[in-house]
Amino acid sequence: MIGYAGPMKGRGIAALAAILLLLWPAMTTARVTLTFYSRELGTYFPHAFVRITGATDAAPDKWLDDNYGFTAKSVTPALLAGPVAGKIMAATKTYVKRSDSHLSLVLTDEQYAAVLATVEKWRVLRQPSYDLKTANCVFFVGDVARALGMKVDDGDARLMSRPRSYTINLIRLNPGFGIVTPGGKAERALAASTAR
Repeated sequence: MIGYAGPMKGRGIAALAAILLLLWPAMTTARVTLTFYSRELGTYFPHAFVRITGATDAAPDKWLDDNYGFTAKSVTPALLAGPVAGKIMAATKTYVKRSDSHLSLVLTDEQYAAVLATVEKWRVLRQPSYDLKTANCVFFVGDVARALGMKVDDGDARLMSRPRSYTINLIRLNPGFGIVTPGGKAERALAASTAR
């Protein structure tokens, strides 16, 4: 009979399944995803930040769920007068959940390292490092995008104080780069602008 392996058939499938399960970690590629987020202006900071989730190829068993933004160390009226002390800050899980995700990219280990190098560069900036007009959370997100090889426009002063608008413009400048969050504010804004 063609296709009949007798009583070994069930054991053969089980053996194949066991081999596949053993090889599974080697067959899969770890994926690190970076997502650009914003939260429109208010009393919570940072207004623009990136979130990194997943695992690297170098450490596939170590799950990442980190986020990075740049903000002032203290939110006072001094922000309006000029540079103040700045810091890299991680948002709380609740803050991330209530923020708007806009664009996600799958990173190589090299790109992930470039993002971490950018975070460290901003972490060690000479103080005072935060300036509403030249070094705020939007500039930080732009620098992360630049490290990933994306086109960035830091020349429009209006965008540099509008996290969502900046990120939407970043998506416009880099068509096909990553995945726009389905149903998100960026997707709706991009659809509305192309419908005109």
